[in-house]
Amino acid sequence: MNIVTNSIMKALDRKTIDEIGIPGQQLMEKAGEGVADVADTLLKDTGGKKVAVFCGKGNNGGDGFVAARHLAGKGYSVEVFLVGAKDELKGDARLNLKRAVELGIPVYEINESPANLDFEMIIDAIFGTGFRGKIGEPYREIIDAINKTNIPVVSVDIPSGIDGDTGQDGGTSIYADATVTFAYPKLGHIFHPGRGRTGELYIVDIGVPSELIEEVSPRFFADELEDIARLLPRRFPDMHKGDAGKALVVAGSKGMTGAAYLSAISCLRSGAGLVYLAVPEGVAPVLEMKATEAVKLYLPNIKNRFAISLRSLGVIYEYLSSVDALIIGPGLGRHYETREAVLRIAQKTTIPTLFDADALFALAKDREIWKKVKAPYIITPHSGEFARIIDAPVKEVSTNRLKFALEYKDMFVDAVLLLKGNPTIIAQGDKIYLNPTGNDGMATAGSGDVLSGLIGGFLAQGCSPLDAARLGAYIHGLAGDIAAERLTTRAMIAGDIMLAIPDAFAEVENLTPEE
Repeated sequence: MNIVTNSIMKALDRKTIDEIGIPGQQLMEKAGEGVADVADTLLKDTGGKKVAVFCGKGNNGGDGFVAARHLAGKGYSVEVFLVGAKDELKGDARLNLKRAVELGIPVYEINESPANLDFEMIIDAIFGTGFRGKIGEPYREIIDAINKTNIPVVSVDIPSGIDGDTGQDGGTSIYADATVTFAYPKLGHIFHPGRGRTGELYIVDIGVPSELIEEVSPRFFADELEDIARLLPRRFPDMHKGDAGKALVVAGSKGMTGAAYLSAISCLRSGAGLVYLAVPEGVAPVLEMKATEAVKLYLPNIKNRFAISLRSLGVIYEYLSSVDALIIGPGLGRHYETREAVLRIAQKTTIPTLFDADALFALAKDREIWKKVKAPYIITPHSGEFARIIDAPVKEVSTNRLKFALEYKDMFVDAVLLLKGNPTIIAQGDKIYLNPTGNDGMATAGSGDVLSGLIGGFLAQGCSPLDAARLGAYIHGLAGDIAAERLTTRAMIAGDIMLAIPDAFAEVENLTPEE
């Protein structure tokens, strides 16, 4: 599914008007009609008949006037509240105000919230996707008053007060029960807090030709269940474990055996046939008991520490030639000798490789290292790790993840950047995927280790780095959603996500086309 920025949507509208010859008024008519149709469907479920439409002075308000007209035509009692003066409206919005008035629909000019909102639905058409900055008065007071009612709200294009490109609010915003957007979802529907305030998202076709999106760069996508089903590696009745892919997981240190366990077992849960788990010999007893399905490789410790040493490199290099993918980093530790081992492995590996967690800490010390990696690779930082890699303030990266991902993705040559968060951002070249699955319960220790194992497992099964990242992020998030449904987001832990992986696959595989 394509996702667009505000500027891209404006460009698509303009091309539709100028090159295809569809008038702007016709686009507005279809948009408003689409809003009315959704509102009508929702109202039929409740039996409501009284609708208030709050309109701003721009084109979003114009869509609201069209929706009011169509709802009145369907027999609803409709009242319109215009935030501002009628003579401030221009163009198509002014035309549709005139049409509503001519039909006898009451239109009230307001600069504060109406005293009594006795309605069964509110249509929010105050601000559209082009909103930026802070909410001033009287808009703040009106939006807050709408939010305090128990009346269902349907927003036009995006909840008023949400930035269409970032999902950030302007100090307040509408909390919609449903949002009707046009042609394509916007970034503001995908990023929080906008994502949480959109409610159920309806996408209405207003006549923008689908081929126009092919001319856009960069392209933003959100995978759907059907996309993931098509990406899954195929399995065959007569396959053996070697056919299903072999992975090497280099992970773990004293106090961090859980990271090694979660990554290795999640790798197997992805469908990989064989996983070698290379860990410091000092933590061997724990993982012999815990990670029974993985083949353990015990690496020489650093003296007096349970972390891998440079003496481990011989064993690791030997196995690099016999596996299909490498996962390195979960719980590895940050001793200087371990960091040096990571640097050497990064330059030695030629098989598809995933760098995670402490491996990223080691590699962040040398910004030129990414040019020296010969293997196809994926990096999976969270905002703090990414900030360290690009030498930027953590707070800025955390609040502007997409901006920094776009700015620095090419620093990693042809690699895949997976920037964790909600949504997780996956970037390679001019393709950017925004993963739609997952929840706040996944903000728990070990969740990233489950993700690294899943992605590494898909690499071992022959997926490209981009497809492996897309599959891993989606299945990981879907498993998290299943775990949350069972246990609540408050109580779930990383092991619960791992245990839900089979159910996540069951959902996806139910859609896999049979050949």
